[in-house]
Amino acid sequence: MNRLAKSALAAAVMLLGVVCFGGADDALITFSTNGSEPDRYADGQVVLDGECYALVWSKDGFFDGINADGTLVDSNDKLLLVAAVARDGHCPEVVFQISAKRAETLASGKYGVVLLDTRINRDGKVVPRGTVGGKLSMVNGFGVVTEQMKVASSSHTAINELLNTDGLVADRNASAAPGVEQPRIKHIWIEGNNVFLRVENLGGFMRVQGGGTPDAVVTMGAATQSEAGTGDVILVAPKVGTSGFYKVQRN
Repeated sequence: MNRLAKSALAAAVMLLGVVCFGGADDALITFSTNGSEPDRYADGQVVLDGECYALVWSKDGFFDGINADGTLVDSNDKLLLVAAVARDGHCPEVVFQISAKRAETLASGKYGVVLLDTRINRDGKVVPRGTVGGKLSMVNGFGVVTEQMKVASSSHTAINELLNTDGLVADRNASAAPGVEQPRIKHIWIEGNNVFLRVENLGGFMRVQGGGTPDAVVTMGAATQSEAGTGDVILVAPKVGTSGFYKVQRN
C-alpha cells in the first residue's frame, strides 16, 4: 500500500460474491467512505454533494492516475466505474457487480477506490462537473483509497475491510494529457489573500496550481471553462504563503 493509501485509510471495502444479484460466481464490490472525518479536496474543502468516486483496476498493483481530460495515465489500468454519489462529505455504500467471466480476466491485478476532484466554476458557483454521458472529461485531482484489494469470482470471496478514520483527500494532481497545448500566463498580481493570473485563452478547462516550491504544486480549486478566441481569461487562486509558485494547466 503506497503512502497515500496509508494516510487515507479510507474506504470500508468489502469484496463479496452474492447469488441474488447475478450468477453464483459473479463478484460484487461494495465500497464506502463513512469515517469520522469527511473526505476533502486538496485545498481543504469538504467534497461537494454529487462529486465522483471511481472504482479502478491496475495490472501491476499500482494505479498511475487520471489525466486532466479523464483519460488514464497508464493504458494497462482500467476505470471500471465512476459514480457521482458524494453526500454530506462521504461516499455512501456503492455496490458494483462484475461478471464471473470479467472477474476472471482481472484476477491477476488489484482494485482500488479513488476520490475525484471534478469541480468547475459555473455561473459564479463551484459545482462538481461529474460525468458527461457516463464518462469523465475533466479532472482536477484525485486521491487513492487503496490499491491492494483483490476480487475472486466466487461466492466464497473473503471479506476485506479498511476503516475510514481520517477521511480521504484528493491530493494528487491530474496531469495534462500528452500533446495538449498549455496557455501562457501574461500577467500575475496579488490582491489581499488572492493571486490573480491573466492567461492566454486557448479554450477548454483551465485551473491554477500553486505551492511553496515548483515541485510541490497542489490543485488549488475549481477549473474554469472558456471558448478559444474570446479574450484573455482571469483566474484566481489563494496565496500559498509569503512566496509561492503558480502554473496554469489546461485540458
